[in-house]
Amino acid sequence: MAGNPADQVRDFDRSPENLKAILRKTFHLKEFRDNQLEAINATFEGKDVFLVGDNGAGESLCYQLPACLSHGVTVVISPTISLILDQIQELTKLGIVARKILAAKFDRDANGTYQQLSEMDPKIKLLYVTPEKVRTSRPLIVALQDLLGRGLLARFVIDEAQCISESDIKHFRKAFGKPNKQLKDFPGVPMIALSGPVRKSTQKEILNQLHKTNSQLFMYFNQRNLKYAVLTTTTESLETDCITWIKEHYPHDSGIVYCERRDDCDNMADSLNEAGLKACSYHAGNRIAYRESAQSKWNGNECQVICATAQSFGFGIDKPDVRYVIHTFLPETMENYYRETGRAGRDGNLSHCILFYLNRDGGSLFNAKKRPIAEYCQNKEKCRRKQLLDYIRWGDIEANVCLPNSEAICDNCVGDNAAAAATG
Repeated sequence: MAGNPADQVRDFDRSPENLKAILRKTFHLKEFRDNQLEAINATFEGKDVFLVGDNGAGESLCYQLPACLSHGVTVVISPTISLILDQIQELTKLGIVARKILAAKFDRDANGTYQQLSEMDPKIKLLYVTPEKVRTSRPLIVALQDLLGRGLLARFVIDEAQCISESDIKHFRKAFGKPNKQLKDFPGVPMIALSGPVRKSTQKEILNQLHKTNSQLFMYFNQRNLKYAVLTTTTESLETDCITWIKEHYPHDSGIVYCERRDDCDNMADSLNEAGLKACSYHAGNRIAYRESAQSKWNGNECQVICATAQSFGFGIDKPDVRYVIHTFLPETMENYYRETGRAGRDGNLSHCILFYLNRDGGSLFNAKKRPIAEYCQNKEKCRRKQLLDYIRWGDIEANVCLPNSEAICDNCVGDNAAAAATG
């Protein structure tokens, strides 16, 4: 068997200056973000890497840049078709050769892709597949084994790895839960797992599922441009309060309103439209063509507000100018809430994260799973950002973690800041 392709890039000039030059020339980016360069170098050294961070933290670059420079093919296992198509479209614009092997109705070029993979020196740098394809496609496994035997299987990437955890898998497809069953036949191939914000216990569970407990961990949290607030309302006035808030703060900007049920999405979208705010409903009950149209209109700013269930509208959101994320119900977990709010403000500009706390939600204090998020809503003193980061357990968080960015001070810290100014 040929040697590990990772060995062939260890002598590559990995100086920060050279990698930064490649970053600028190929990806048109000026600087590496926190931990990106360290994660990229760990990948070049053939180590297994686990990246945990906020939406928009630049995790994809940590495997895309090494893929461009590595000998062989990087295989990316990604959960959604739309996410795969978006990634390939962006990589193609950058001149990077990326291909996909999907179900027949989504992929008419699979035979051509297999042919390219069989070439002596494949031009393909990144191959995107779904968990179902890895699990069920014998031709794909044979092609990957052939690459491995020729020393051309550079690494595996598990995108959205938080879906592997038991707490997330019940809301997602079971095929994503056990990728290790198929990947165990590829010993020695390095792996990169990318996850949204999860607690240490969930991180451990993911790595156990992947049999990669010795992975090098890189974390980056705390989008400082997000302004957190909890607003108390009632079931009867929820829609009116939501409309009033949007009109007062962002009457012309893009936003997401997360609703608990499909009917809630439809009703909220209808109410917003009646109030003069262009809105679309998005949930699993919609036809695929309708969902694609709604997201396209939202991306193109023809639709201002997308009213969606959290399970249906999350992966692959790459719209940078989402100015607000509103939750009209109590999220199931703090992790879910933190991930979902992270879809706002990816351009770095001030954005709001609003959670409407209903009079009926007090009963969630007696629900072990929802108690943390219910306590978060009822806590009127402790910094919202600190509560979230403490729950994720990302190091030692200072008491007033959101004070450095005066624009994005949370509702609980606004009072403290005003009092400090008055007595200063």
